[in-house]
Amino acid sequence: MRSHHPASLTRAAAFPRSLRSGLRLIVSAVLTLLLIGAQLVLSPGASHGVGQPGEKQEKVYESPADLGDGAKPPQPVGTSWLVGDLDTGEVQAAHDIDKKHAPASTIKLLTALALVDVLDDPKQKVEAEFEDMEIDGTKVGLMQKNEYTVDLLFHAMLMSSANDAANALGRAAGGQEKAVALMNAKAEELGMTNTHAANTSGLDDANQHMTASDMMKLAWAVCENDYLMDVISTETYKFPGGKNPDTEEEFKGYEIQNHTKIVGQVDGGLGLKNGFTRQAKGAYIAVAERDGHRVVSTMLGIDNNSRQAAVDLLEWDFAQKDPKSLQTVPVGESMTPSADATASESGSDAGGADAASVGTEIDSGDGAEATESKASAKILGVSNETLLPVGMLVVAAALLITALIILLSLRRGKTFR
Repeated sequence: MRSHHPASLTRAAAFPRSLRSGLRLIVSAVLTLLLIGAQLVLSPGASHGVGQPGEKQEKVYESPADLGDGAKPPQPVGTSWLVGDLDTGEVQAAHDIDKKHAPASTIKLLTALALVDVLDDPKQKVEAEFEDMEIDGTKVGLMQKNEYTVDLLFHAMLMSSANDAANALGRAAGGQEKAVALMNAKAEELGMTNTHAANTSGLDDANQHMTASDMMKLAWAVCENDYLMDVISTETYKFPGGKNPDTEEEFKGYEIQNHTKIVGQVDGGLGLKNGFTRQAKGAYIAVAERDGHRVVSTMLGIDNNSRQAAVDLLEWDFAQKDPKSLQTVPVGESMTPSADATASESGSDAGGADAASVGTEIDSGDGAEATESKASAKILGVSNETLLPVGMLVVAAALLITALIILLSLRRGKTFR
């Protein structure tokens, strides 16, 4: 019978089973920390899900508690905006009104103004084509080989912001190139010197831009066109059905609504047009009239709540008993390219609010703060968002190395005893 050597019992005692189990637990815990840290580093969503202390959060526009006489004007969150007297062109509050930006569907007002003289018969019929159906963005539902009147197409484009209707109107006016040329000619005629159209719908294009001041000029011209204002002031409209040319199946008509939600929802609201794309963000032109006084608010590149901001600006302006004019945008008879040279006179931004000067392309204070925040958020090229997971990885690695050293030392002691 084999007998146990006393030395064997000593070595076993020196490396008890409980210690080995403890080391295994340490190694497992460290590996878990490593996996968690790696996940936090490699997953962008995880590291950005919760704002870190000191990180600048995206602003959300909220209606001011006070829009009455003497109150500070609302501050829309975005690229540029203004509010003022549409009849005189006097601007009461504004921000970067001559900064060029993608106009989204608000350019459909320019489309309508340029094409309404060419397509002057509302009963003229236009046959829809497949290219109308396949256009991106909002559509009213034109069906190829079905005929629609010019009047129907204007209603669809201006009420429902239908890109298929805008495309069909462009074709009816002689094709997209001719339609765009007419739009740019109309913009020049109106003194919209910082506007350039590239399509009839407002879909994003690198060569398509407008400014808040030019939108004011456009608003004045549209409001002077009785036919377009009749279309724009329509809240609901019966759109006709038709027949599927492939299946011969007939489909019923349906009701379309006014997407701008100014007419019938704002006291004295006249309309005009809203717009949105991911690149352009929110755009708005809103006009209301009270006691013979017309006020317009225009905006571009608005991050959120663009309609509410537009309405708040209207309400604020109407409430001011003696509003101060920051500058005058030439509208009406004064709306010519030569007169536009005086449109960017100096004036305080947003009625005295802290931001960039009106009519300039200087970054706002918000932009400067954002840049400073990004710069201070980095330490040795590593942002604050990644410091926590990186630290976890370092600590976990150190613990793992320590545990391995202890384990190897104990095993060597077991081997050489």
